[in-house]
This record gives sequence, structure tokens and C-alpha cells, in this order.
Amino acid sequence: MKKKLLSFILALLLCVSLITAALADSDKSIVYDQEGLFDEYDTEIISGKLAELNRIYGVDVAVVTASSLDGKTAEEYADDFYDENGIGQGASKDGILLLISENERVWAISTSGSCIDAFTDSDLDYIAEDLLPYLSDGDWSGAAISFADDCGPCLSAYASEPDDGNYSDDTDDDYDYTPSVMYFNSVWLIGSLLVGLIVALIVTLSMKRGMKSVSMKSSAADYLRAGSFTPGRREDLFLYHTVSMTAKPKNDDNDCGGFSSTHVSSSGSTHGGRSGSF
Repeated sequence: MKKKLLSFILALLLCVSLITAALADSDKSIVYDQEGLFDEYDTEIISGKLAELNRIYGVDVAVVTASSLDGKTAEEYADDFYDENGIGQGASKDGILLLISENERVWAISTSGSCIDAFTDSDLDYIAEDLLPYLSDGDWSGAAISFADDCGPCLSAYASEPDDGNYSDDTDDDYDYTPSVMYFNSVWLIGSLLVGLIVALIVTLSMKRGMKSVSMKSSAADYLRAGSFTPGRREDLFLYHTVSMTAKPKNDDNDCGGFSSTHVSSSGSTHGGRSGSF
């Protein structure tokens, strides 16, 4: 009885360790719908897309809505909201945020840390070009989903081919989609695997000690009772499939240097981004 209880406790600890790793950052919001533009279903879809980007690329991708900008410009509000709400991962606060205000008819994108390089001026122009039709039509969830979908190729391309880290104070308004991002935060994954391995080893050894009446057989046939195994049906089962994903083609008519314009927020932090009205 004691051995069974010990095995149960150790297995429970294994589950807790894995859940803790998976939900380590789950308390951090990624959709701040202060204006109430999204219904419950929209929020679930948008949150799922943003969370997937956060998990894969180790950055924070967030969306915020606001009915009032408190007398600030859209750029200032987006930067301050980013800084004041703990958005961004790592020491350099890597991340990107989309601000939408239906009441004031403005939008803004704020980037920080590695995402300044990841989203060049031309990348942000492309994202804005996709956003505006949704914003003009009042399709707020469509705008947020478009933002998330366009962030993916930029983050993927930057992760594969890191930029030189050069910022530019000169705004590049020429359009050229050359997506440029980051590292995968594996600390929790490695930690959970190590803890799980240790706990599983303890559980296995404990169960092995309780099986002293069992002896090893020299042949697999020794484990079968005569006449007890008769195949009744045979079939092939396909256990795996492969899905290939390709980013949608971008307009490449103009040549862009791939620089990212920057500015300083009221808190003294460096941000990149874009803003406008609709």
C-alpha cells in the first residue's frame, strides 16, 4: 500500500512540474480589450494566435484597445502602455504591441528590444497596409488577426537570418517586404524535462522493487498462452502527416535598406513602430 501511495505522489509531482512549465507565463495578458471591441469568441481566437507566436519566438505579441488616449498621441499611448504593463520578454523587453482606438479612430504599433530589428520600417508599412481595410470597416477582430498573421513571417525570417542590430533615425517610407526575430526561450522546457526524467526514474525503480515475483523470459513466445493470440484483422494505419507552410508572396517593387526607425518613450525606453488614423 505504501509503495502504491509513493508511486502516486511521485507521478503527481511529475504532472505538476510539467504543468508549471507550460503555464509559467500564462498569467500575463496578451489581449487588453479595454474598449470592449472583441466578444468572447474573438478574444479566444486572437489570444490563441498571439500565444502561439509568444511560445515559438520568445517575445510578447500583444493587442490593446482603448476608448481614450488620455491626451496622448497614439504612438505615445502605445509606448507608455507597453512600458507600464510589463510587456516584453527578457532584459531588453522583446515584443510588439498593436493599439486600436475606435473612439479616437487611431491605431499604433510599438516595438521593443529585438523586435525593433525584427520589424523594419518596411515590415511595419506592410502590416499597416493589411490592417487599414479592417479598421475602416470596423472589423476589429479582423484587424487583430491580420496583425498576428503578419507578425509570424517577420518573426520567423528574423529568427533564421538575424539582422545586424542597426537602428536608424531616418524613416524609410519605401515599401519592401523583407521580413526580418529572436530566440526560443527553452529554460522552462529543459527544466521540466530534467525534473520529469528524475521523477520518472524514481517511480520506475520503485515499481521494479515491488515486482520480485516476476522473472525475465528468454523468448517473447514464453509470455503468450498457447492458442490465446489469433489475429482477426490486418490493416495499414498512417500515424503521421506533414504540413508545409509558405508565407504569402509580398510586393517587392521597391528596394528598402531594412532599417528600423526609433524614438524614446516618456519612460526613456527605446521603441520602434508606426501609427496613423482610419
